[in-house]
Amino acid sequence: MVKTELTGIDFLRILFKKRKFIVVSFLVVTTVAAGASLFLPLWYRAHTTILPPSDEGGLANFTSLISDLPLKALGLGGVPDQAELFLATLKSRTVMEAVAEEFDLGTRYKTKNMEETVRTLRKHAGVHLDDEGTITLFAEARTPWLGTFKKDKKDEARTLAKDMANFFVAELDRVNKELKTQRARNTRIFIEKRYLQNRGDLRHTEEDFKQFQEKYGTIALSEQTTATIAAAAELKAQIIAKEVELGVLQQNLGRSHAELLRIRNELAELQKKYDEFNSGKPREEQAEDDTGDSMDLFLRLDDVPDLGLQYARLYREVLLQEKIMEFLLPQYEQAKIQE
Repeated sequence: MVKTELTGIDFLRILFKKRKFIVVSFLVVTTVAAGASLFLPLWYRAHTTILPPSDEGGLANFTSLISDLPLKALGLGGVPDQAELFLATLKSRTVMEAVAEEFDLGTRYKTKNMEETVRTLRKHAGVHLDDEGTITLFAEARTPWLGTFKKDKKDEARTLAKDMANFFVAELDRVNKELKTQRARNTRIFIEKRYLQNRGDLRHTEEDFKQFQEKYGTIALSEQTTATIAAAAELKAQIIAKEVELGVLQQNLGRSHAELLRIRNELAELQKKYDEFNSGKPREEQAEDDTGDSMDLFLRLDDVPDLGLQYARLYREVLLQEKIMEFLLPQYEQAKIQE
């Protein structure tokens, strides 16, 4: 069998012979495609853009209220930012079900149950984070078959897509308010419990201190002892601050989060330092000057004479509870306002 190569003229000759078939096929395909486009449903897509707030506010505002204390601000470092929270909320099952129920999408999609309805809705609604930090959301709706010939059906699909997109934003706002209110309530309850405990402790220590003074009179303390008491009270106030900070963060972060581990380590160091003022445990050897006198400014409270020690401890407790009150009271008021 001899093989021959086809030239361009041969191709043209073949096309010319098959011209009727080619023209008829083209007309048939074009007609079918045009007809199908008239019968198939039309899809409409609505977009909306959300600009998340730049910060959470709330606990970060405590900084201005406790600026007179040598304590670190209670910021919520490590908590997911608002854009991530908004994305998670919009994609959540709660919001998807709310949209499906609001627009009766089970009937529209002809699905058997809510699970199937939500799965279908996820194919026709989506959200993503833009490079600019904004969130873009879209929702789609379609006309019925033969909807091309019915203007009211096209208008209905357009309106449905727009309403679905707007309802997503409304649900985001509702869920976000509920979450923030619940978080603010939990924070307020936590701080309120500690504040009420401090108020009771302060009243009790003041009464004990008053009874001691009535029995023994005022006892003069040395400057070293007074400095020791003030330093111990300051440390204890910082410990309470860290405990409050830790308690608030535990409501928002996982137990193994790096921020929580850092706070726990700082709390342990503060507690260790505070124990040095109260226990008789041996401390590291203090540096001495050329005359051999100790350079240590502070005393262990165990080194104070007995009667003076009782007075010092009572005085310290009153001073300590006042320091804690200075820290907790503005936070408690701010937590109530935030809620």
